[in-house]
Amino acid sequence: MKKLLFLLIAFSMMQVSAQTLSSASKNATTSNGTMIERLATDQVKSLTKKLDLNKTQQEQVSGLVVNQLKSEQFQKLLSDLSVDKVTGSGVSEKSHEQIQNALLLDKEFVKGMGSILDEDQMKTMEGYTPK
Repeated sequence: MKKLLFLLIAFSMMQVSAQTLSSASKNATTSNGTMIERLATDQVKSLTKKLDLNKTQQEQVSGLVVNQLKSEQFQKLLSDLSVDKVTGSGVSEKSHEQIQNALLLDKEFVKGMGSILDEDQMKTMEGYTPK
């Protein structure tokens, strides 16, 4: 009887533990998605100011930025930034600049921007590209 009770308790504990791990995994995924959306919003705001983007361009750039931030290269960059800088009330100015510089140096991002921006905006963007 004691063995049966012990097995029942052990099984219950494993079930609770598995549910906790599953919940934590879902929260981490949701949190990462939200963080990327916040970072993308910040980047689009900055690029809108610098490049004078219209509404249509903002939407297109937003999609492009989100795709880039989800890429392996940018996931590594984001993981290198301290959690406090990224998940606080906002990204620190230095982190924001690092992310934007990485975007502007990324060939795929620049290629994508080439199909969204006009010639003058592309020239302006080239002026912001780090050397």
